[in-house]
Amino acid sequence: MNDPKTPLTNPALKQAIAAMKADNTPQSRNVMINVMMRSTFLVPVQVGFAGTPPKMDKTGKVQVHPNTKVSFALLATTDKKQYFMAFTDWDELHKWRKNPAQQTMMMNFDQYASLIDKNPQVSGFVINPFGENLRFEREMVSSLKQQKDAFAKAAKEQAEKKKIHPGDKIVIVELSNYPDDLMVPVCEVLEANPQVNEAYLQMMIVNDTQKSYLMVLDAPKDNALFTAVINAARPYLQQTKMDMNLTIAASPLGQQGIRGSEPFYSRVRGRLYELDEDEED
Repeated sequence: MNDPKTPLTNPALKQAIAAMKADNTPQSRNVMINVMMRSTFLVPVQVGFAGTPPKMDKTGKVQVHPNTKVSFALLATTDKKQYFMAFTDWDELHKWRKNPAQQTMMMNFDQYASLIDKNPQVSGFVINPFGENLRFEREMVSSLKQQKDAFAKAAKEQAEKKKIHPGDKIVIVELSNYPDDLMVPVCEVLEANPQVNEAYLQMMIVNDTQKSYLMVLDAPKDNALFTAVINAARPYLQQTKMDMNLTIAASPLGQQGIRGSEPFYSRVRGRLYELDEDEED
């Protein structure tokens, strides 16, 4: 349960819905659906506490215990269907009911899918019923949830395959040339991060069969930096159907990756991969 004063906004989803309504194409619908499945919504509820109601914490939230009864407000349509409501923000919720004491919860797509599955009398859920009025019917919710779960399972299995396990045979091979489509966006990220001293790119072969790039950064381990590098590299990797492992120079794999190698980027010297042999000499 949340304090009504706690802000919640979904600008990316609102923008995706507006774009879809302006140009309703398969691409715009897919973009909207993908954003929707990553969004959090306000849900009007009525909470009945067993015993003494718990107190709100500093963020305005209340811990809901298993024996707490939560009733969800439903929207009834003229065709006698019922839907759970999902509001992107407080302004949209206030179009339904402007009550300072209104109890709410925050829920995501997976939670809606679970609720709909457990309540056969409910036909689905609707986003901003007094605004964009975007319905997701039961069958569509079930199909999207199955696709989402299948994708997550496949991604997990793929990630497991990419893991390096003790005893694996690892061979590091020098690249004969560096692909500009990969180097340019990656170097832009590295140049914006002063913590990176050098960066190396090699080809890594695991157990004679699994081939991928290995990028080694001479920098402290930083998840934000790793994410930025991967995001920059992703278009090229997807186009070439290649994977890339990323590690730091201080790690055992990183030490193996930089041994006897030349960096493609240096904080002091810049983008070394752009230099020909004469310039390097």
